[in-house]
Parts: sequence; structure tokens; C-alpha cells
Amino acid sequence: MATIFYRNLRLLILTILLILFVGLSSFQLLPRMEDPELLSRVATITTFWPGTNAERVESLITEKLEDKLQDIEEIKNLESVSQRGLSLITVELEDSVKEVDPIWSQVRDKLNDAQVNLPKEATEPEFEELKIKAYAMLIGLTWEADNEPNYAILRRRAKMLEDELRSISGTEEAELRGEPDEEILVEINPITLSSLGLTPQQVAQTIDESDAKVASGQLRNLENELLLEVDTELDSLERIKQIPLQSSISSQITRVGDIALVSKGIKQPPSDIAIINGHPAIAIALLVRSNQRIDQWSQQVYQTLDRFQENLPRGLGLNIVFDQTPYVEDRLNSLIINLLLGAGCVFAVTVLMMGWRSALIVGCALPEFLTKSAIAKHRSLTGSGFEQSDRRFPQPTVCCQILS
Repeated sequence: MATIFYRNLRLLILTILLILFVGLSSFQLLPRMEDPELLSRVATITTFWPGTNAERVESLITEKLEDKLQDIEEIKNLESVSQRGLSLITVELEDSVKEVDPIWSQVRDKLNDAQVNLPKEATEPEFEELKIKAYAMLIGLTWEADNEPNYAILRRRAKMLEDELRSISGTEEAELRGEPDEEILVEINPITLSSLGLTPQQVAQTIDESDAKVASGQLRNLENELLLEVDTELDSLERIKQIPLQSSISSQITRVGDIALVSKGIKQPPSDIAIINGHPAIAIALLVRSNQRIDQWSQQVYQTLDRFQENLPRGLGLNIVFDQTPYVEDRLNSLIINLLLGAGCVFAVTVLMMGWRSALIVGCALPEFLTKSAIAKHRSLTGSGFEQSDRRFPQPTVCCQILS
């Protein structure tokens, strides 16, 4: 077989070029990220039983679930917390487990088996794997106007951007961070309420009953079945103001807007809040799939951000809080330099000790050997070839603070 290449120089050159082409193509298609892919060995199991003390939750829910899970040998540790109305179990697998999906499937089966022994008032145990993965990019949508931030506008724009970024090929997940909860506040005038003979609890119950969440009836015929719903959804402040209240003294009808001030705002104290460069903001966190080249994925993200920024109203800003691509670029450049230096040193030592012919043979085998060693050492390769100097977005030097 070797004589074929020795006698046919053109075939030898063609084979070498083919090997080089396949190697370079494989290198270009290799997934590139800064952080390695880690197995999810930890999960949580959450069960709710409203209105029950911690002792009953422990004996009737937590212990029964733990007894079932103890049968799985691959579980390393079980930690549980039983509180009033809540059971939380943390499951950790053994370090020797390489395939976690079959184990988590066994855990789900055990939870299904144990559910028949749980109290009927308790909710179904919620199983959730804890993801061990870093965000590839953090994008901040900031309120830069001088007036008070309108989180309704920020949230609507952030949702639009989140949907566009999630649709990009290679995006695994897009999440909003620093998004405070909104609430509708009904401030009742106590003097007016007292004159009507009503209590705040009665007003709250009337408002709650006015928000119909189920169908009011059903219309059936020989061909179709139609659900009937009353148009009482509380979808606006005006609808809440028009809710009628019946006075217990004079039996007259008074509306909520006559005795209360109805307003919409941020729930105080806010559950989550983000501050970027001193401006109120909502951050979008992006996860990239493990089989993607992060530099190519980032280019698609920047193109989407360019289009989105063109339609932003005045007073809103777009900031790149963190981008993993520059760090990936530095890591890969460092890897290539280390490979070249290592190959050069080995080749030079081989020439001095064994002659140029032996050094040539060793040098031909070095690229494959060094590449395999580098990949084994750096499970996650870093990327290159992505310039950011011409971008219109602020680079990852901004200050971001997310409180929750």
C-alpha cells in the first residue's frame, strides 16, 4: 500500500491536500465556547400543601418522597427542607454517573409512584434539574430619559427583543432579568367606605369575584359545543373602576371608582430590579447551544440588535453588558500559539538529537498529537475571527447590578 504513494507523486500530493482540507474543515465546524459542558447532577423536588404546618409536611410528604428515592443507588445525597405549606428536596447524584438522563427518569418514576400516597390537598411534586451553564451574552435595555422609568414600556420592548433573540439559530434559551412585578393598587377612602357600611374585605372579595376565570356555561347542539363566557375580565383600570358595590345600609349601587383611587405601578418593594450605567433597565440573558460556534452565533445576535435599535424610541438605550466572544477569541489565539511553540520546540530538539529526517517524521505526527492533547486539556475551545470595533453598541465595560 505504501508503495502506491511512493511511486505516484500526484496521488501522494492529492492525498495530503485532502487530509489538510478535511482537517481545516473539521476545525472550522468545531463548537467553540469559553465554558465547558457540565452534567446536571443536582435537581430539586418541590411540593406545596397550603395551610399545613411544617411537622405534617415533613411526615406526610417529605419522608414519603425520600423513602422512595432511597432505592436509587446512583443518588449521592438527599437534603430536604420542610416549611409551612412547602416541601423542598435537593437530589445530588454520584460523581461517577456519566449519563444522568436515565437516572432522572428513574427519579420521575419514583415520584409518580409516591404521589398516590400523598395527601389529596397537596400539589404534584415538581421536578426541576439545575442547569450548570454560563450565559453567553447579557444585553441591557435601559431607560435613559429624565423622567421616572415606565417599566410597562421597558417590559414590552424587552419581550419583543427576547422573542427575536430566541428565534436565532443556536440560541438555547433567552431569559429576562431585573423585571419588577407590576400590581394594580386600589386605595380606598375609609370615610366613604364606612358611610356605605362596607369593609375592605368585602370590596376585595367583590373585585376578585368580578374576574371570571372559568366559562359561565355551555351551549350544545347536534354538531357543536360552545363555551359561554361573560365579558368581565379585568383587563384595564377603567374596568376595575366600573365594578359595582352594593351598600349594606341603603342598598344603593356604588362603583369602585367612586370610593377608591385605582392605579397601576411597580410592586413595592420591587422583587427584582436592574441598574445598568446608573439607569433603570431590564436585562436579557442568552444561553447558546453547546454544538454551536459562539462567534458565528454572536454575529447573528449583533445583526438582530442592529435592526432592533433602529426602531427604539427616544429615551431607551441598548447596551451589551457581557459578551463571551472576546474571551473565546483570546483563548483560541493562546491555544494556537502554544501549539506552534510546542511543535517548534519538539522539532528543534529532534533535529539536534536525531537528525533532520527523523525530525521530519516526528514533525508530521505532531499536529494530530498536540491537537488531541490540547482538546483533552481544554474541553471547551475558544473562538476567533470576530471583530467588534465597528459595533455601535457599548462594549462590556458597563456596570450592571441586578437585585432580587
